[in-house]
Amino acid sequence: MERLNPIFPILCLLSLTQDAASFNPSSLTNHHNRQSQLHPPTRTSTPRYVSTGAMVGPRMPIDEEYPGIQQVHKNPDIFVIEDFLDRASCADIVEKAKEKNLERSPVAYAGWTEDFRDLVELAAKGPVVWLALITAWVQVKDSANANQVSLVLQALQNYAGIFLLAVTGIAAFTYSRAEGLKSLRTSTSTTLDDMSEKENGATKFVQNAAKLLGTPSNNPQQEAALFEAPTVIRYEPEQVLAPHFDANRSADTEDANRGGQTLATLIVYLNDVPRGGLTRFGKLPPIADSNEAGEDKLTVRPKMGDALLFFPADAMGQFDERTEHEGCAAVDEKWIARIWRHKNRVPPPFGLSESSLDCI
Repeated sequence: MERLNPIFPILCLLSLTQDAASFNPSSLTNHHNRQSQLHPPTRTSTPRYVSTGAMVGPRMPIDEEYPGIQQVHKNPDIFVIEDFLDRASCADIVEKAKEKNLERSPVAYAGWTEDFRDLVELAAKGPVVWLALITAWVQVKDSANANQVSLVLQALQNYAGIFLLAVTGIAAFTYSRAEGLKSLRTSTSTTLDDMSEKENGATKFVQNAAKLLGTPSNNPQQEAALFEAPTVIRYEPEQVLAPHFDANRSADTEDANRGGQTLATLIVYLNDVPRGGLTRFGKLPPIADSNEAGEDKLTVRPKMGDALLFFPADAMGQFDERTEHEGCAAVDEKWIARIWRHKNRVPPPFGLSESSLDCI
């Protein structure tokens, strides 16, 4: 019987892993209802990846002379805008949300395509290769006709089957992680996309947002076309939103149907929240004159009509992990309305219809 040399089949299998590792899972599906870009606990408590040292460029331009605007942190830039929305508009948004009925806030596994690809690549270049080779060796080593060719063919056959099993297992694992995110967000929410009433709160919110985030080259309708429809979120006592990011490191793939990357987040607080309900940025130091006792991170206390503005990605869409934030547990009921400003036009149903934009 010919003596079998394992080096040759190893080289054959490793050459094939380049094609296997280039498998693109983004073709599996591109649909999800992203209300907040949450990741599994390994990312929300301690991010799955650390800073790569990649340079985050300048943020998108805004009107820095907007009435009431105050910068509370620089690099990354975070602003609070006092009295951004009048009390009557805040109350109207809350009432409209109640009329429409609020449902459990949906959560999406942002970056799942990249995580899936990374796991497939890791499996294809390592465990699958060695397992295919070992099982092939065991299968042919005692055969009277065993030779290098038969070992390679058996290893290739084993590789195909094991790779398919690995991909199936990784897909199931990814799905289970996505399902596990639901416990990380316990609020209820709804969207308000009817701007037909000029004086309603949601219309004023969009109008003010378009002025704040717009540029001289963009009229209000053009700027509002880059918005997702306002989302109204209610936090009852003890409800939370775990640490998360609003941008998506796989936005070009996963958010292509909703305007691409999120360049700005604008939150308006719809009621005063004396206890609990802080917005906390876990990677940033506290505001110098903060009155929040015991807080060692940057926090913002909800105040009716005030707005919070920050930038989850730079103007080119580069993900900024420094803007990780959370909604702390509510003690008193908390209401907010949020607009995500994207890089490109956000079509309905995620964005505003042409008829609604005509009312801005």
